Amino acid sequence: MIEPCLFCALPPERIIMTDGLALAIRDAFPVSPGHTLIIPKRHVATFFDTTSEERLAMFELMDKAKRGLDAELR
Repeated sequence: MIEPCLFCALPPERIIMTDGLALAIRDAFPVSPGHTLIIPKRHVATFFDTTSEERLAMFELMDKAKRGLDAELR
């Protein structure tokens, strides 16, 4: 039996931001304040299996999440 994807079953309120290819969520078990996960929407085994468009989308979300964290922590 295949286990359901934890990220596909996230409640909408856990998602901080999203675009067509990636999403950002706060880590459920943060190691530091604001610990955020940026993940592709498409199922892939590793980061290196993402397309250049997916990587660009993830890095753009990372930049936005960083700006948001900076504003929150001030």
